[in-house]
Amino acid sequence: MTKARYCPRAAYLRRLVEQGRIVAAKQQASAWLRENYASPQFLGLIAEWLDPSKPGRIRRSRRAPAQWLDIGEAFEALREDGFTREQTILILSDRFHRSARLIDEALSFHKEAQRSYTPASKAMNGRGAETEAGAA
Repeated sequence: MTKARYCPRAAYLRRLVEQGRIVAAKQQASAWLRENYASPQFLGLIAEWLDPSKPGRIRRSRRAPAQWLDIGEAFEALREDGFTREQTILILSDRFHRSARLIDEALSFHKEAQRSYTPASKAMNGRGAETEAGAA
C-alpha cells in the first residue's frame, strides 16, 4: 500500500484558488516551475489547470437562456400592465415559443443580471446627483 503524499506547495496553491486568488496562484506556480520544482502533486495540479477536460474539476458557467433579455423586458412590461405572474408566463411562453420552465429560467437569469448591474448604476446615479447639486 502506498502512502498518499502531501505537497505543501500544491496545498498552498489550492488554498489560494479556494480564496479566489487565482492570479496569485498562477504567478506563484509559474515561479516554482521556473525553479524546476516538480513534486507529483504539484505537477498534477498544474496539469488540472492546463487540461480541465476531466469532469468535476472546473465548474462551467451557466449558459444564458435564449432571448433572456427580450423575455425579461417583456415580462416587466406585462407585469406593469397588471397581468399576474402566471398570466405573464403563459403569454411569454406563447410569444417566444418556449416552455414555461424555460421562461422561468430566462426570468431568473434576467433578474440575476439586473442584480449584478444595479449597484454600479446606483453608484453612478448617486455621483451624478452630487455633481449636479454641487454645481448649482
